[in-house]
Amino acid sequence: MVAITKNAGAFIPTARPRTTIALMDMPRQWVKRYDLRQKLASMDTRMLRDIGWSVFDARREAAKPFWKA
Repeated sequence: MVAITKNAGAFIPTARPRTTIALMDMPRQWVKRYDLRQKLASMDTRMLRDIGWSVFDARREAAKPFWKA
């Protein structure tokens, strides 16, 4: 089970250089973001409140494309 919080690593842009390793890691980050955003989109108000998100913030985050941090 993945803990979803506003500080989840998938939503925080990383400032590391674009090396070969970073480029290889990018698809993994995209999948992680996509998965977390799908889970956010499926949560009801009570669940969102439990994890510290407002409905507005969750819907806005869920609407972002997977490549945007």
